[in-house]
Amino acid sequence: MSKWTTISTRCVEPQVKRQPEWMEWSMLDLYLRKFSTHAFSSFFFLYKPEPGAAADAETFLPIDRLTESLGRALEHFYPFAGRLIKKENDSDARVFCNNQGAQFTHKHYDGVVSDLIDEDQFQPNELISGLYDVHPDVDVCSESGMPVLIIQVTDFKCGTRCLSTSYSHEVADGFSGTHFLSSWAQICRGEPISLMPVHNRSLLMPRKSSSVLDGGPVRFLNTSIKEPLTVELTKPEEGVSTKFMKLSRRKMDELKTEALWDAPGGILSTADCVSAHLWRLITEKRKIKPHELTRFYTAVDNRSRLKDFPAGYFGNCLTFSVVVMTAGELLSKPLGHAATAIHNAVAAMDEEVIRGTIYWMSLNKFQLSSIGDEPFMPGDPKANLHAVSASWVHRLPFYELDFGGGRPSAAFRNAFRSGPFATGRFHVLPTSTTSSKGDLKVSLYGENSLLEKFETDTLTG
Repeated sequence: MSKWTTISTRCVEPQVKRQPEWMEWSMLDLYLRKFSTHAFSSFFFLYKPEPGAAADAETFLPIDRLTESLGRALEHFYPFAGRLIKKENDSDARVFCNNQGAQFTHKHYDGVVSDLIDEDQFQPNELISGLYDVHPDVDVCSESGMPVLIIQVTDFKCGTRCLSTSYSHEVADGFSGTHFLSSWAQICRGEPISLMPVHNRSLLMPRKSSSVLDGGPVRFLNTSIKEPLTVELTKPEEGVSTKFMKLSRRKMDELKTEALWDAPGGILSTADCVSAHLWRLITEKRKIKPHELTRFYTAVDNRSRLKDFPAGYFGNCLTFSVVVMTAGELLSKPLGHAATAIHNAVAAMDEEVIRGTIYWMSLNKFQLSSIGDEPFMPGDPKANLHAVSASWVHRLPFYELDFGGGRPSAAFRNAFRSGPFATGRFHVLPTSTTSSKGDLKVSLYGENSLLEKFETDTLTG
């Protein structure tokens, strides 16, 4: 840490304060709390001076303008100005919206950005996240609590300025997180917020479901296979890490053509086909026995799937579609078989399924013994290393975050504190605005023995 200098640390409060209040969790907030593999969602963005310009980050991302606009953004996104507090008699932390503000730290690193960040094969790094100085498991139990939003700006000798944002995943999903960042950038540019947040979490509270009340099953998909796994699974002893791979437009087109050839007349998206391909690759390289089950989860944003639901809903609005197959079925049948199953699982998630699932969750109190292969319920995160999960966040506006001095040159997800369920998880992210049009990048998180079998050009075609 001798190369690090802390320039300033402060709490940026909302410019206009609200009456303090406890935030109520929705069922989907509680779900993410129970089964999420990480406590904080952490992203960072690199802003670099123009070629030939002086290496002075204040000219394109000034600290004073960032903090002033942050205070105005927190007026509208006030849960991010609160604290996670675990009271003596509470089993879990709650959010107290008390206007204490977001933690904002400005640091300098006596080196160039490539010393800490490999833009080709980035590995999670808490030193640039703001989380290095914070210990959630301890601080949520203190009287003052844990900040919901933690921001760190890091300056490098080369002139690059890194803006890192980490927020509690219990409070917001990826859509709400980038909704906040986009709104903050708009305010910083002197523009009005284009989509105001909606904080009514009662919109996702349980409603009575006739199928549940009648004792029948909620209309789930893929519940025909109920046999338990025949092997005991534990966390990989060799450790886990991340591998980045470029996903070329050419490869995406090839996979879609292959899958549609196998499933003529089908309607398959690029995400369906690429997800099926990666599921098959991971299963093959793990050498899973043909009779063993493997599960594929897709994170789905429900905002557009619920009738009259506000687009600006702030909170967690994610569930998971699930496909369950034996490894033998997955690998012996053509690509279109798995791609069609993934497509159907996501398409089946309509209002009835989502509302029924929320009500089912409330009745079962998230008891692991009652969770099987039903969609949205990944089961015990410590008991299934044959799972693969996908999060397609390539449409989130990471490269549109212009705070007045230009867009970021690179954007990364900085993942920490992942549990064993996270192995075999991949995120599909946008590439920089200067890369080949239509190309994406895949961040694959898994056991080291698995990642060693993947070449960086696996998905380029």
